[in-house]
Amino acid sequence: MKTPELLIKLSNAFGPVGYEDEVRKIIQEEIESYVDEVKVDNLGNLIAFKRGTGKKKVAFFTHIDEVSLVVSAKDERGFLRFDTLGGIDPKVLIAQRVKVVSKDGKVRRGVIGVLAPHLQKAADRKNIPPMDEMFIDVSMNPDYEKIEIGDFVVIDTEAFESNGKVIGKALDDRACAVISILVAKQLSKFSRFPDVYFVFTSREEVGGMGARVAAEAIQPDVGIAMDVTHAHKRTGIELGKGPAITVGGPNIHKGYFKMLDDVAKREGVKVQYEIAAGRTGTDADNVQIAGTGIPTLLVSLPNKFMHTPVEVVQVSDVEESARLLVNFLFELEEGEENEA
Repeated sequence: MKTPELLIKLSNAFGPVGYEDEVRKIIQEEIESYVDEVKVDNLGNLIAFKRGTGKKKVAFFTHIDEVSLVVSAKDERGFLRFDTLGGIDPKVLIAQRVKVVSKDGKVRRGVIGVLAPHLQKAADRKNIPPMDEMFIDVSMNPDYEKIEIGDFVVIDTEAFESNGKVIGKALDDRACAVISILVAKQLSKFSRFPDVYFVFTSREEVGGMGARVAAEAIQPDVGIAMDVTHAHKRTGIELGKGPAITVGGPNIHKGYFKMLDDVAKREGVKVQYEIAAGRTGTDADNVQIAGTGIPTLLVSLPNKFMHTPVEVVQVSDVEESARLLVNFLFELEEGEENEA
């Protein structure tokens, strides 16, 4: 499957926080022919292991859950109340179509409606309704009464490709899952590289527990978290100019950062830089403190409109990220020692 097709397939998959089964299945189908072992741990992380020379253990961490909603109440008219799983701006939800996936496995449609402007008071037209005043209308389903409290809801949208970009939901962080798959595929052509664990983590959007559990179990010599970062004039990060590697701050291992940066320069991989003065808000925060501590890097994919149904990533950034990381693994295999 070509990179844009895989990005689209993973974007469209249903995978709320802690319920990433459909996403795991797609990833396993794509990666299992390139690795030696695939398993799912007790917290729902998918872990794919590719055996190398055994000199070092490297683990990549990419989360596969998506920000979503969960039904918290319902009434006899077919209106649902909801809570959020992960950070969602209320403005994103107004007038959206949604999919409700019930415990019976059936998908039912709904809409987050808003009072027509003709019926609003003048003062209300200037205000954004708070989340606790919004409802999902599912009354168009003939069996809407079968929807239960605790059922999950995601925005009903289809990803698409345009001009070298893919646009859709949940590219945070499934676009980085594609990077891991590409790395595994490229490594299958070679014989000398470290042992590599590709960890597709659960529950990042609510605290990163999946990454912590997997890192504790694997205890890699190097942990590389991959997530998206904001492509925006405020950050100076742009689409199409390569991955952003995090420099500085207490979370990033200085020696391995220099090695990664040197590899990018040597191989002609365009990279961008961002600072993490404190917590990164990614799996890196949990990976670095697992066990007795793990040297950690953070590689970020530029992304526009994060946590909305129309996130945008550049296909070339995905592929260049994979090229950078494959060459970094080769460099690690050479046995260069890094000082903390």
